Amino acid sequence: MTSAQQVSVPDGLQDKINLFKTATVLRKFQIDTQSDTIYVNLNYLAELSEYFHVLRTGSYTEKSTEKVNLDDVFTEELVVFLSYVCPEGFEFDRTINNQNISSLVYFSDRLIFPWIKQEIKKYLKSDEFKDEQYDTELLIQLCYLLHAQCYPSADIDPVFKKIARLSDIASVDKALATVTDKDTQVLFNERIIYFRPYTFQPRPQSFFDWNDNRARLFF
Repeated sequence: MTSAQQVSVPDGLQDKINLFKTATVLRKFQIDTQSDTIYVNLNYLAELSEYFHVLRTGSYTEKSTEKVNLDDVFTEELVVFLSYVCPEGFEFDRTINNQNISSLVYFSDRLIFPWIKQEIKKYLKSDEFKDEQYDTELLIQLCYLLHAQCYPSADIDPVFKKIARLSDIASVDKALATVTDKDTQVLFNERIIYFRPYTFQPRPQSFFDWNDNRARLFF
């Protein structure tokens, strides 16, 4: 979650940001991010997250001031996550896709939403993930996030399989080179190669005539 990852905010996401930037009777717990202030329903989130449960029930300053500081977090990424967690107009949109997967993986771990982790695991093993178009860089980033959060290998393997099916091997190598930890880079490369489809290479055509006695070398 770095500044280099920030991009222009789509209109649909900006509408959601504006929604969370407005306090209401229910949504009045304040979260200060790197650039903005948004408001959430702490009682609701405390039912879903151990992190928010502690803020709601523990003897902490955040409970009395009704605010928490997450100054290393970008508003856009947090709102993408909250849009999955919270209803809008009494309806949920619990779709996981390439637009929200990174935020869901990151914040489900940081803010301790164990049920979202289970949803992520199911999604990665689904046909929807298998068939969805992903950028190579995003797939490598996804592997890194899952690995850093100690997801079991069986849960990360569907991502490695998806990378292994990519035909542009050069782009995979380029994306792998961005992984700064060499041991992790080697591990990722080994798993990708392991799942890469075997390409049959026909044997070179032989012009040796076994019926021509003159061409026989040993008999």
